[in-house]
Amino acid sequence: MLHYTNDKLNKLMIFLFVICASHLAVFGQNPNPSTTLDATIQNEMLNRNFPGVATIIVKDGEIVWVESYGYADVSNTVAVEDTTVFLLASVSKLFTGTAAMQLYEAGIIDLDADINQKLPWEVEIPNFINDSITIRQLMTHTSSIRDNWSTMNTYYGYPDPTISLANCMERYFSTTGLDYDATGNFLNSPPGTTYQYSNMASALNGYIVEVSTGSPFDNYCDDYIFDPLCMKYTAWHFADFDPDQVAIPYSYQNGNYIPYDQYGFADYPDGQLRSTILDLGNFMIAYLNGGTLGINTILTPTTVNEMFSLQIPLLDTVQGLNWYRTKLYHNGEETMLWGHNGGEKGVSTNLYLDPQNNIGICVLANGEGDGLYICDALYEHALNMTVNNSIVPNCLPITNVTEPNIQKEEIIIYPNPARDFVRVETNLEEEEQYRIYTSAGKMVSSGFIDAQNKQINLSDLPRGLYFIELQNNFTSLRILD
Repeated sequence: MLHYTNDKLNKLMIFLFVICASHLAVFGQNPNPSTTLDATIQNEMLNRNFPGVATIIVKDGEIVWVESYGYADVSNTVAVEDTTVFLLASVSKLFTGTAAMQLYEAGIIDLDADINQKLPWEVEIPNFINDSITIRQLMTHTSSIRDNWSTMNTYYGYPDPTISLANCMERYFSTTGLDYDATGNFLNSPPGTTYQYSNMASALNGYIVEVSTGSPFDNYCDDYIFDPLCMKYTAWHFADFDPDQVAIPYSYQNGNYIPYDQYGFADYPDGQLRSTILDLGNFMIAYLNGGTLGINTILTPTTVNEMFSLQIPLLDTVQGLNWYRTKLYHNGEETMLWGHNGGEKGVSTNLYLDPQNNIGICVLANGEGDGLYICDALYEHALNMTVNNSIVPNCLPITNVTEPNIQKEEIIIYPNPARDFVRVETNLEEEEQYRIYTSAGKMVSSGFIDAQNKQINLSDLPRGLYFIELQNNFTSLRILD
């Protein structure tokens, strides 16, 4: 097999989220260990010169494999654990794209409108100043924005950047900016006509989230992505972590692991996010469940499907909205999965989803090799494994967080308690999707409410306490025999 790789809101809830203890494994313990898979991963670590690796498989909304290997700190023999924090590199772009799509859902941004409608200064492609750049182009690497590494290398800071995101973006994109370069920063082609991977385009997308909400980009992600998904050990800046918790990035030279100083960069939405393998398990489960973890929703299924749709088939045959398709090998076959990889100094990351089989895999390494072969092994194992135990993410509902600039409809249902059906009283004027969850946060039913006949059939659901979601609002429902 041969791999070609490229670097390529909220709601107020008044009830408790109950975890099904019978399916709960102890964190720090692999729920379904495999010495065979261990050996494969450890052999690849040797081949790729990875000092440390963390791996995870999620399946059917639960964590069914989590295992860590090697060292987060080689010189002090500090082992990688499930709670070790890794720099994600370009896997970070999936979160920047998520933030942008939340604003798209909220009607705050238009994917196909001129981004200059949102910016305090204008961005123009030289020689094509009458052609608009759109957010969709930023998310598909077709904006004609070029990565000028001679400039971008000056944006690094140790351990965090000293230049703000706002300052960095103005310096790079504004015609009066300190780092503006008409030929170095842009392609000589109209936006929308050429595919070229662009970190700075993704950073600009993060800045548009910042200026559109009036909230610093990192704070916005805390409130509307990390907190709802209970990603407690995920943040954009090194200063947000205990330094001992973060894996040291390494190069491999002459048989030795050489550490890099911890670092960041001012264009941070394109690659500076740090997280743990368990936190990323929550993120993958949410996407596989149409944007919802338990009863906390970050995106609608329609939006997730749009991100998992080919956007520019004439320019690139695998590109969605920030997500793209990558080929994994298994059982003598091959399958295209949605995901992203990342590579930075001392970092290699991979995250891929198979929505058809409800599987997600992720590999984090603090070395510079190719982790895609470990992804092959994880994916093959996920397809064939027998699940005896699992970890159900323990994620409580979010309270006291309001969705930016969105008015929610109050849900009134009757009868409650109900038996075979329930009617919904809202001011909706068109068909709307609903979801029903158990008290443990598992979605058990979904469908659409007709604008005229606002009735939901409950006849297939057993007696118990449930929650109905409509337009990101929730209300409780008790079903009787």
